[in-house]
Amino acid sequence: MKNSFNFSVDKDISLESKIFNNTSKNNFRNILRDIFDSYFRRPFYNILYKNFFKTQKYKIDLVLPAKGFSDTARKKKLNEFSKIKGKSILIIGCGNGQDILNLLKFKPKSIRGIDMLNYSQSWGSIKKYIKDNKFKTKIDFKKEDILDLQNKTKYDFIISDAVFEHLTEFQKVIKFLSKILKKNGIIYSSYGPFWNCFAGDHFSGRDKLKNGYNHILLNKKQYKNYFEKNVGSISYEINNQGSAGILVKKDLFSKLTGNEYMKTYYENNLVSLYTVLEYCPIGFSLLKNYKVLRNKLLLKKTLINLEDLYLKTHIVYLKKR
Repeated sequence: MKNSFNFSVDKDISLESKIFNNTSKNNFRNILRDIFDSYFRRPFYNILYKNFFKTQKYKIDLVLPAKGFSDTARKKKLNEFSKIKGKSILIIGCGNGQDILNLLKFKPKSIRGIDMLNYSQSWGSIKKYIKDNKFKTKIDFKKEDILDLQNKTKYDFIISDAVFEHLTEFQKVIKFLSKILKKNGIIYSSYGPFWNCFAGDHFSGRDKLKNGYNHILLNKKQYKNYFEKNVGSISYEINNQGSAGILVKKDLFSKLTGNEYMKTYYENNLVSLYTVLEYCPIGFSLLKNYKVLRNKLLLKKTLINLEDLYLKTHIVYLKKR
């Protein structure tokens, strides 16, 4: 890393050129993939991985090794649980705003996107696209922390992708989200990799796979040196590594296990209508083939069981009970 690695939350980190990759004009390949996933991959994996996770204390509806459940398919599933047409949606951690594009076809009444980081250029492009294509959905973006929202406004749907794993006040946020969710409303969220999984810091392992658990194994000083040696420029981290360097620098991780996530939902009157788990094939293979690495990890007090080391992602549809 360069000692000049500094980042301001006010810096516009928009990736405008990638925003419209999943519009109806560009997603024929994705449509074919979704058909294949729906009729072949997911049914196959449903049988193959039926009892793959044994220590998770909640109902699991589907286990996938990676992908197989596209953003389009996820939003379609959400619409099956409750019709989106004419409803209000809050997207937390909206990033560049791509999520909105897959929601417009369902004709929601309004979508509000918030993010702690600045994507002003992308948000402007999204608004222009909506205006040019004469969508009637009201769109609003704002750089804002979720806990700074007014709790008087309630939403039919709350949506987040790749956000929950970065909430340092997770329990507090979920309690707040439960309050601003309307009766019979639904929270859809996908999040991962989990902290204890391979590359749970979105960073370890970028130099070589065996270092994929360095965020767990290294002490504070060793980890700092590892980070400084392997981090790139701000531009590289944003454009090529999903802003991983920024996440590590600011320590934006909830550091929870799968059971802890689900326990928090239950404690806040939220029950999952459908739960998908993704495991990490890379982490699973490393743990299977390198006994020394596996034993070192299992000695760490932060871990509960072996599954925590390769449980990568949750995809949940939560309803207030």
